[in-house]
This record gives sequence, structure tokens and C-alpha cells, in this order.
Amino acid sequence: MKKLDEAKSEGLVDEGVIEVLSAFNSHPDIFTTSSCAGRLQLIVLPDIGRKDSVELRKTWHRPVEFEEVKEALDSLKIPANSIVILQGQSPIFHVACRTMELAQKFRGIVHSQGWKYSSLITGNEDKWVVEILSANRIDNLLYRDGVIDKPSDERLKFIIEESNKILIKAQARLEALEYIPSGL
Repeated sequence: MKKLDEAKSEGLVDEGVIEVLSAFNSHPDIFTTSSCAGRLQLIVLPDIGRKDSVELRKTWHRPVEFEEVKEALDSLKIPANSIVILQGQSPIFHVACRTMELAQKFRGIVHSQGWKYSSLITGNEDKWVVEILSANRIDNLLYRDGVIDKPSDERLKFIIEESNKILIKAQARLEALEYIPSGL
């Protein structure tokens, strides 16, 4: 909790998840280890599937406007033959539970609320970690420098609109998570 308080005071915690984190951490047998309010991110990488080799990244934890993405695309120095992707990703939480039984119950509740990709990811005698994640995600291959041209403004506007919808839909489920600890 001390680390979380320090991160909040330094502005390192996404505003959209603070209430959820407070609710989770109010339970005596649960604590959060990491979180993200969901994001849209523009990434540049040398090849598909090489997340470890991201060269450039611009991230927003909220819906974005066309002008923001267009400006980011125009200002990035894209290495030759690199892939440029706009991703829309759902919120994610890592929640440690004191027992495996509590972790399984917790995962079951979040799963029933529509966080379909949630799972028990690790555990030992001290804690069992549940990852809360929804199926709301979209990966848009915008272009590959030197191979596929940048999208037209009209197409980019469409891609941004659809990506924003994914983020908004996923973030709309956040408030319901606040009530889970009281049911455990």
C-alpha cells in the first residue's frame, strides 16, 4: 500500500483505476500489484510479434482525437521498413489474493462480469495472483514504412474511431469491479 500511495502522489497511477484499486485494496486478503486503465498506443517495431523490440511508443490512457494521432505519426522518426501499429487495449489488473480458494472465487466473479480473459496466473504459499483482463482489444496495422503506405486521413479517422470504441467499452466496466471485494 505504501508503494501505491507513493505512485499516486507522483502521478504514476492512471486516474481511471484509482477507485477500483482502493476497493480491491480495502479487502484484508487482497492487494493489487499493477494496473492500467486501458490504453491506445501507437507503436513502431521492426517486425510483427516482436514486442520486446518496440522502437518508439506514444501512449494515451483515454480516447484520442484524430489530430493527436496524426501529429504523433508525423513527428515520429520511423526507421526504414518498420511496422507502425495503433493498438486499443482493455484495462488490466494484477491482484494478489492470500489463498488459492479466494483467488479462484475472485477470478470467477470478474469472469462472470465479462472480463473473459481473466485468469489465475501464478501462486505460492504467500499469494495467488489473478490477472483481470477483458477481450476488448484491437490491433491496427497502419503501415510498414517502404512497403505499405500510411493510411489516408479518412481511413485513419475510421481506425481511431473504432479503437476509441474498444477503449470506451472496456473502461465502462471498471465501476462494477469496485463492488467485488464486498462480495468475497
